[in-house]
Amino acid sequence: MLDAPLDMRMDGSAALTAGEIVNTWSEDRLNRILWDYGEERCARRITAAILKRRAERPIETTQELVDVIRAAMPAAALREKQHPAKRTFQAIRIAVNDELGAVASMMDSAPDKLNKGGRLCVISFHSLEDRIVKSGIQAREHGCTCPREAPICTCGFVQTLRSVTRKPILPSAEELEHNPRSRSAKLRVAERV
Repeated sequence: MLDAPLDMRMDGSAALTAGEIVNTWSEDRLNRILWDYGEERCARRITAAILKRRAERPIETTQELVDVIRAAMPAAALREKQHPAKRTFQAIRIAVNDELGAVASMMDSAPDKLNKGGRLCVISFHSLEDRIVKSGIQAREHGCTCPREAPICTCGFVQTLRSVTRKPILPSAEELEHNPRSRSAKLRVAERV
């Protein structure tokens, strides 16, 4: 919303910045993060516009990047309710901070730190994060790799989590009214067994 340097780091000591991604990453890599992390339908167009612009001079600020994105998008996409650069900025932020890697790492280690009966409660705000949380819980709840017809488990799987809720808990209408930013939040809860 405000013009600022292309940084997006949550940890200021981390080496990778949004500026480095935008100005140095290959076309394939840039396109892939826009498509995968941002679920951006215009990923190829935006990537091409970024490459064209950075060939002239580096893109150094958030407003410069917004201008490049806006110019690349078709008129119909510009009429959408959300900001035209939202998905691109989300994708770059996820890549800069390795947010999906952090969620996966947490799902690998957090359940082992719980006492029996302790609960793991995870709020995700993006479908990719939610998928990692959901599969992490399922792997510790139903991770047996033995064939269904086998009379006993021989793979050595030991269940460590049990889902408390089958489906994620979504914000209520009241919550959405008081906190519109919660619209994409999903809460999953699992208990250590």
